[in-house]
Amino acid sequence: MVEAQAARQRGHKPIRELFADAPEVLTALKPCWAMSPLLVSQLLPGDVPYFDVVVFDEASQVLPADAVPALLRARRAVVAGDDRQLPPTSFFTAALTEDDEETEQADLAFTSGFESILDTLAPLLRMRMLIWHYRSHDERLIAFSNLHLYDRALTTFPGISGDECLEHVLVTQPPGVGGQEDSSSAEVQVVVERVLEHARTRPNESLGVISMGIKHANRISEALRRARTADPRFEAFFDETLEEAFFVKNLERVQGDERDAIILSVGYGKTADGRLLYRFGPLLQQGGQRRLNVAITRAKQRMTLVSSFAHTDMDPDRSPAEGIRLLAGYLEYAASRGRSLGPATLATPELNPFEISVRDALTAAEIPLVPQYGASGYRIDFAARHPTKPGRMVLAIECDGASYHAAPTARDRDRLRQDQLEVLGWSFHRIWSTEWFRNQEAEVTTAVDAYRQAVAAADELDAAPPADRVLVHRTTDEAGTSPGASTLATVPVRGPKPPVPPGLPIDQYTQRELVAIVRWIESDTLLRTEDQVLAEVMRVLGFQRRGSRIVAAIQQAIAQARRSGQERLRPP
Repeated sequence: MVEAQAARQRGHKPIRELFADAPEVLTALKPCWAMSPLLVSQLLPGDVPYFDVVVFDEASQVLPADAVPALLRARRAVVAGDDRQLPPTSFFTAALTEDDEETEQADLAFTSGFESILDTLAPLLRMRMLIWHYRSHDERLIAFSNLHLYDRALTTFPGISGDECLEHVLVTQPPGVGGQEDSSSAEVQVVVERVLEHARTRPNESLGVISMGIKHANRISEALRRARTADPRFEAFFDETLEEAFFVKNLERVQGDERDAIILSVGYGKTADGRLLYRFGPLLQQGGQRRLNVAITRAKQRMTLVSSFAHTDMDPDRSPAEGIRLLAGYLEYAASRGRSLGPATLATPELNPFEISVRDALTAAEIPLVPQYGASGYRIDFAARHPTKPGRMVLAIECDGASYHAAPTARDRDRLRQDQLEVLGWSFHRIWSTEWFRNQEAEVTTAVDAYRQAVAAADELDAAPPADRVLVHRTTDEAGTSPGASTLATVPVRGPKPPVPPGLPIDQYTQRELVAIVRWIESDTLLRTEDQVLAEVMRVLGFQRRGSRIVAAIQQAIAQARRSGQERLRPP
């Protein structure tokens, strides 16, 4: 039956019917199926559990009711999520009219009690926390969240880049200018300048912009669109087909996203008379700290925080909201470039006699060392600086001292730590205590050679041209590794976008233009619901709000495009 359907030129059965007729064949052909919870009911019959396991990712954002159809189609469940990140919200389902006011102050949680499938199944499943953190190339990007939301449970690793990974840009807001409380114009300008500077100086690093509020995100998008129109030199950087394409999003939409660099713009400014109003949108709500946690942990290499006020402008007693307290703390942390977590900063462990002996001998050999380098529970015994590049670290030297023996397993202390440090760009050298006391001079000579090689490797790496960013979807082998540096997806690539200008009122687009946009979006053959196509058309045309006339016009175009497509498939 499946072979007969594959041989047909037209008139194929719907996936749901075909799956009901031949479930064993289809699951054998494709053992793993990936889809959103809402698509499960549309594509898969629900009479029997066809799959062995269903896996929920980002389960903290999946409503219990949406998860039930997937649970019914499998015998076992694996639920992966983080209850310190975003709960389910009504952000994507609220159908706003053109006259609606922004309702950021509304409670965004859908449910009380069991808010997500993660929350619902937690008492029933065997829970295991994954404590090794891999996204951040420098632990200063995650140290604040590790302290305030994860109780220092995460194992994080120091980076090699020094203070460059975290920056706070304090924008000067002109006095006497009103209307800045929800979106600071000065911040919008600075963010656009920073984006264009990144596109000019670091085009091979991905970038995302996160704002606290929807209005501020819209203003940044519009200002950036005007800047790009005036100076089209950097259009290649904003190519939407890149694997990690540039984005501007408010914090309700960024869970699951990650980029090499993130610009986090607070947006909320002061009144004309210089007062800071505590209207911080979703941060004021219950769970506001979870929303902030998502926003400040999206960067892999560097984070730039932009605000028109400093932590000293905030009164800790003004609001009881946990999200506001953490915002003030993060402003202070970013201003210190991640050097200080305030009173909670961990004290640097004292060196034992063996480590003191190593420090003194290697310092005498002119290796510039930083003992106990790091900000979390795991620290590098000795980090060696580059001799001429301030802040650049090149060599991690570990001894078999107290931190070595504190590792829970031999696999952690002898292999995994070294592997992760090397992934982050460190060269690695081990000094064993038995060898040190047996022949210290030879060990010093070996360490000096390792340091020189590390400096040479760092210089070579820094001088190498950056690798090009690749297009969407790498192909992977059975081991999950990429056989090619920049292979393309098997998904068909769209052709040129129809010459339909964005930014016009909906009544200035002809029906033919809207249908052309719909057909172009669906030309990549990816399966989408009508609502997903509608959202994509709105994004392409620059509509930010779901007005009734906008929705009606686009839905009519979707219906016509799909109807005409079916007519072309009918036999003559």
